[in-house]
Amino acid sequence: MAAEEIQIQARKAGIYLPEADLWLDPHGRQGRAFISHAHADHFSRPDEVICSPETAHLLQRRFGLKPETFEVIPFGETRRMAGFELTLHPAGHVVGSAMLHIRRMKDDQTLLFTGDFKTEATRTCPAAMAVRADSLIVETTYGRPEYVLPSRAEVESSILRFIEAAFDTGEVPVLCAYSLGKAQELSALLGEHGIAFQAHPSVLEMNDACRELGIDLPHAERIASPIPDRHAVICPPNAVRSTLIRRLKRKVTAMVSGWGIHPHARYRYQVEEVFPLSDHADYRQLLDFVAAVDPRHVHTIHGSTREFAATLRAAGREAWSLFTDDQLELFGKQDTPHKDLGHEVSWDRPLAILNEQLNEIAQIPSRILKRDRLAAILASLDDPSLRQLVDWLSERSLKLGFGFASMRLALLEAYSIPLADYRAVSDQQQDPARTARILAGMHGRPDDSPFGFQDLTSLMHELKETSAPLDAIRRLASTLRHLPPPEVEFVMRVLTREFRIGSREGLVEEATAEAFSASAKEIATAHMLGGDLGATALMARHGKLTEARLTIGTPIKVMLASPSPDASTIWDKLSSDRAEVWLEDKFDGIRAQLHKSGNEVHLFSRDQRSLDDEFPELLKAATRLPDCLIDGEIIAYEEGRKLTFFDLQKRLGRKKMKSSRAQTDLFHPQEIPVRFISFDLLALEQESLWQRPLVERRACLETIGFRPPFELAARFKATSAEEIDEHFKQARARLNEGLIAKDPTSAYQFGRRGQSWIKLKKAEVTLDCVVVKAQQGHGKRAGVLSDYTFAVRDRDNGQLRVIGKAYSGLTDEQIEELTEHFKKTTIEKQRRVHLVEPTTVLEIAFDSIRPSKRHDSGLAMRFPRIKAIRRDKTPDDIDTLQFARTLSS
Repeated sequence: MAAEEIQIQARKAGIYLPEADLWLDPHGRQGRAFISHAHADHFSRPDEVICSPETAHLLQRRFGLKPETFEVIPFGETRRMAGFELTLHPAGHVVGSAMLHIRRMKDDQTLLFTGDFKTEATRTCPAAMAVRADSLIVETTYGRPEYVLPSRAEVESSILRFIEAAFDTGEVPVLCAYSLGKAQELSALLGEHGIAFQAHPSVLEMNDACRELGIDLPHAERIASPIPDRHAVICPPNAVRSTLIRRLKRKVTAMVSGWGIHPHARYRYQVEEVFPLSDHADYRQLLDFVAAVDPRHVHTIHGSTREFAATLRAAGREAWSLFTDDQLELFGKQDTPHKDLGHEVSWDRPLAILNEQLNEIAQIPSRILKRDRLAAILASLDDPSLRQLVDWLSERSLKLGFGFASMRLALLEAYSIPLADYRAVSDQQQDPARTARILAGMHGRPDDSPFGFQDLTSLMHELKETSAPLDAIRRLASTLRHLPPPEVEFVMRVLTREFRIGSREGLVEEATAEAFSASAKEIATAHMLGGDLGATALMARHGKLTEARLTIGTPIKVMLASPSPDASTIWDKLSSDRAEVWLEDKFDGIRAQLHKSGNEVHLFSRDQRSLDDEFPELLKAATRLPDCLIDGEIIAYEEGRKLTFFDLQKRLGRKKMKSSRAQTDLFHPQEIPVRFISFDLLALEQESLWQRPLVERRACLETIGFRPPFELAARFKATSAEEIDEHFKQARARLNEGLIAKDPTSAYQFGRRGQSWIKLKKAEVTLDCVVVKAQQGHGKRAGVLSDYTFAVRDRDNGQLRVIGKAYSGLTDEQIEELTEHFKKTTIEKQRRVHLVEPTTVLEIAFDSIRPSKRHDSGLAMRFPRIKAIRRDKTPDDIDTLQFARTLSS
């Protein structure tokens, strides 16, 4: 009779061997643990670390562990512990990586834990050693038949050809590889072929650490622009879009990863080339390795666990995924393969499962497949969870008043770590949620307390209602401290609204339509009318989309105007089938929507934020109006003349006295009087008008008897580009920004920036930009952050692109105010420069824009100056790189 298998437990914190009281690559702080290698996602801070001497050295260099923490076992040597013999063998994954072979002394039962491994020798690692064992715990990253990698020699030859081709065209080849592992392989490869290179500091640090272990690696300099002729660059993947790399001139980028075998890898990594060089065993190597170990029991972990276990069972072996139920399917279809939930997820943790589902969706290149996977998730949820998830996934702001700086403080408190430890992970990940997950795995103490949709909803409500910032930080920290890593990641994604699943709101609309057999147009229309995508999803599920109505009191997404550089362009676009276009002045104010129903009156901004507290006199005056929903502009206006936006912005951010983390301030109406200029009407006396053409909406608007502080926007007509130009000059003479040209036959398009409304702004041309850096000033401004680097958004990929730097245009008081704000929202400080959260929008005036290599936008402003702080706008409202290019001289 065969002896009983060594007991293996799959716990939330990882793999536990209770008979030996030993954890294997756990997450969180455990007692005694074997750590297979020094990658951050396999490392925690247990009380006692068992590992190879090489891994101990690297862990000390990377994470600052003290020597007394380690029990090192050189390869091939044996240690006895609690009735077991422990032997380490090379794993071939990275320098120092080890497999653990365990023998139970009383009956000679054996177990082999692979950790991450590779079965072929490389320049820096010996091959993994297949040791006979009764039980095998094996990682299956590439556990599917399609994951067969090309030969290492073939890939290396391709890398060398790529480098030489770049040199021949005068370009700098930039190779992206993880700082520990493939970066050393690339360093050795380039050194062997006499190719000089510079490297990112994190790569140099690990190269130095490996060199101290006797690994033969060439020396290299830190990346410094300009790169010398015929020099390559090695950097970690998260640094490829850093300032350090972006400033390099004439570069060509490549990702070095086993996932380069994926047909869409270039798109996923946003590089020019990919090379499928891996430090994991591929599918064929996995099969050969299992055959060589010849175990009676196989437990698969990481990656394609169920698929590979099924392959082994079909071959006659007993094999099961250790952390998932092989009888369950995540998306409800037996033929739908999916990524294993990993060693951190339990099936009774719905948010953990949901987080892994969304992570998998994020990796799918096909939008249709993304839609289908998300639709399957939505269809599986009950009504409350469906509404809540769709709301989280939508782009509607949570309005928590809880920024990145507060989240970072919560993480520091939750895991009792210094800022340096946080940055060590954050700098590598460049993703707040992923950073939080790794920190939770390293330092968290998850318990069995349930945490589901309602719990997270309650947490969001508490954070919003907590008046003291420190109390909110402590509340979040106390929650994160006890959650498993996937749930920590999910909470952070909800807080940051960064789910990274691609074209978020449009994708969610499409998935909702797919989930509940509705058309995408029906979903989009219902969403536009109600302004609540979660409520729209419920209507779709219950077949009530036709009941969607424009609801007075629910903020809408206002119709937007597309920019145009000149009158001729406007005339060409709008006059093709009509003899005239409509013109209105473009006011230098705050876009606002007025909702009046009975005794209820509300004002909302263009980003659906309440303006009730800022403009109480407008609410009072609006009680005289009929029930309506009016789109318009709030301007500063006093004694028969229009004031500037600088005057108006003094009214923004003012709040009534209430329990809130927002700054409290009482407003006295006599300070800055305002007018509400009405230019569109979406509903009147319970009748919806938005589908009617503008000419009819305008006629209804004119029936309302406006009295100050309300006015009807003046309308003009033009029959040529020359007349548009003349009206523009008149608008500028009235101290307005320019013109809005409108198609009188157009319906109101919620949230759309189409060609039915076109704006013309010139003379003092401005762009709305977001601040990304704030720098300490000079002279009398040496004590404040007065120099601001700002960016526009690249519409093609959503990235922010720097377009200029300005330091003039603000008062001393405004600069001091912004200094306090930027200090609180600093992401990283580099001597005098603060990299800040991109939340502050500035309106920048300039003389001209020219092509320039100075900034990553490819443009630079001539004589930029700050015209206004646009507190009424969010980063989503800033101008695009594409529009800025149209203004280039």
